[in-house]
Amino acid sequence: MLKRKVTTERKTPVKGTPEKKVQETVCSSCGKKRQYSNKSKKLCAVCVKKIQATKAKEKKAKVREKKRLSVSALTKKLDQIYSVYIRLVYTTADGMCECFTCGQKLHWRKIQNGHFQSRRFMSTRFHDHNCAPQCYACNIGLSGNQYIYGVKLDEKFGPGTAQSMVTLSRQITKFTAEDLIHLIDEIEGKVERLRKSKNIWD
Repeated sequence: MLKRKVTTERKTPVKGTPEKKVQETVCSSCGKKRQYSNKSKKLCAVCVKKIQATKAKEKKAKVREKKRLSVSALTKKLDQIYSVYIRLVYTTADGMCECFTCGQKLHWRKIQNGHFQSRRFMSTRFHDHNCAPQCYACNIGLSGNQYIYGVKLDEKFGPGTAQSMVTLSRQITKFTAEDLIHLIDEIEGKVERLRKSKNIWD
């Protein structure tokens, strides 16, 4: 049998057409000459993938760490973060916060997160209408100064708010570890945004 000869033709550039020059770029991370995958940060595709992989590992490790905690430990952590969130909501740009029930003004770090319905009711424990800053005298000394608290709630959020919190508080609510982890992440994000918007970092 006759073997067919395979010929390969080399394409030569057409005369008169300029060749495209590939701009040499240096990756800001690895220092190698590669095309940018992220132009704003001057990163090559290899380094972008490495950074993404590292972030993914850190995120998974964070989730695993939180899952190892008990529901009681997660609830305590959420209490702390939520307290910061509520106080920052009511804090002015100068860092001062007013007691919801008596009007006393204190630095936001020296005021507490007061609850209209007791913290033992999980259904309202982390509800924005059930929580507000209170001074020590109102929150501890007067056990929340509840009557005035209820009046103020109706004034701020509309008539019937106090009664709705009483009704809601009697509903049985149980948080799982996953629920609490989700809430912690959500409130941490809100705290970060409040700090940036009010420029409060102390």
